Amino acid sequence: MPLVLDTYSRISEDPDDTLRGVTRQMADTRDVVAARGATLGVEQIENDTSAFKKRKVEVTDASGNTYTGYRVVRPVWHAALQRLREGKADGLVVYDLDRLARDPRDLEDAIEVVEHYGRVIYSVTASDTDLTTETGRLAARINVNMANKSSADTARRVRRAHLESAQSGKPVGGRRPFGWQADRATLNEVEAELLRQAATDVLAGVRLATIVKRWNDAGVRTVTGKEWSGRVLLQVLRSPRLAGWRTHRVGGSEWTLVPPIVLDKEGQPVRGQWEPIIDDATHEALVQTLTSKRPDKRSVVPRRDSRRYMMTGLLKCAECDSGTMYGGKGDGKYYYYRCDTKGCSNSASGRGVDAWVGERVVARSELVAAQGAAAPGGPDARLAELNKQIDDVNEMIEDIMAVYRKKEISAKTAFGNVTKLEDSLVPVMEERKAVLAETALSGPEVLDSGMWDAMDDDRRRAAAERVLEVVYVTKATKRGNRFDESRLEAVWK
Repeated sequence: MPLVLDTYSRISEDPDDTLRGVTRQMADTRDVVAARGATLGVEQIENDTSAFKKRKVEVTDASGNTYTGYRVVRPVWHAALQRLREGKADGLVVYDLDRLARDPRDLEDAIEVVEHYGRVIYSVTASDTDLTTETGRLAARINVNMANKSSADTARRVRRAHLESAQSGKPVGGRRPFGWQADRATLNEVEAELLRQAATDVLAGVRLATIVKRWNDAGVRTVTGKEWSGRVLLQVLRSPRLAGWRTHRVGGSEWTLVPPIVLDKEGQPVRGQWEPIIDDATHEALVQTLTSKRPDKRSVVPRRDSRRYMMTGLLKCAECDSGTMYGGKGDGKYYYYRCDTKGCSNSASGRGVDAWVGERVVARSELVAAQGAAAPGGPDARLAELNKQIDDVNEMIEDIMAVYRKKEISAKTAFGNVTKLEDSLVPVMEERKAVLAETALSGPEVLDSGMWDAMDDDRRRAAAERVLEVVYVTKATKRGNRFDESRLEAVWK
């Protein structure tokens, strides 16, 4: 009975998924199967997959202990070995030893399958690769370690080249980013305006899901032609590139929420060689809004579709220790807010409550804006103070280094004092970020009835949250469905 030989083809990089490299490998591995008079089993392809780069994964050891480890992740490769362990194939044909493995751990897995399961592994280009003998295994281990060293050297040179490019502010290669033209520097005005509006909407309280649906319904697509998802939009809006900063993965990783801004040789953040879409203050506000809970946002009891109705989270029942009131459809075409506390029957007309709140939020926003204009100081004044603190500290650092360069003080004294000054800047810089975000988040406060009518419920809720602490609803004392505004009591901020 002829041997059943599977084949495995892999290439490290094929971002456009052309499959040309693995197709050539497949043709050559089929020839080996035929030359050995074997039956072709499963042809397994792992395109655009590195056999060197490691990823962060959860690992369980032989004792059952789980820990975070770093492994080369090759699902198709591991499936190919499992077929050999289970006896579904007698052997495996690969194009070359470095297609088989560039990581010593992967090679040991292959050796185990040959040595302890009695399978065979053939190579198209390395006929002397024989994992069934000690000499062959030694040669394979030496070759894989050399290939691993070669990959590490290449990776180091590539990282250095990428860092140099980043520190010069050059755009990242590859596909153009959404919002820019193919040169990755000139704005695509249509897409840039969409991103500006999305930033404004997010800061006004609009959910990413709402923006994604709006874009997809309008036929807006990503640069790869796919529909938008909340995850992809989140990545785009949090990226410092929007504000004109050059990012780099040194100091970060693919799991970093906000990619780190690259620093030049003097330790200063690098501006990119492209037109920004939003300013720094707006970006800081976006990052704060999209990566953490805002301190002025109250927590709402989670419930499916709870945010479909404007006043969910701001409406409280006055009858049962301020239980949360959720919106929901009634028996007909109307909706109501009902207390969520078990046994409480307090409810109120949804349309009536929303209209009552809308009228008062519009009036209140005018009052808040007028008071804010009359008040001295504010975020702008505090920002000026912080900027002066930062400038003063940087000037002191420059003075110390100037004295050091003249050899009037020792390196220990100079760098010791510089370190202390730099440490003192950390809380100042953090506060400056918060003030910048507050400035952007404050946004336009003055509303009129026309603006209110044009808003969706996300925007209306956000406008209400700016000025409202809560609205209490007392229980109805009269029968009937007529809305009674005397049951509502607003608590303003």
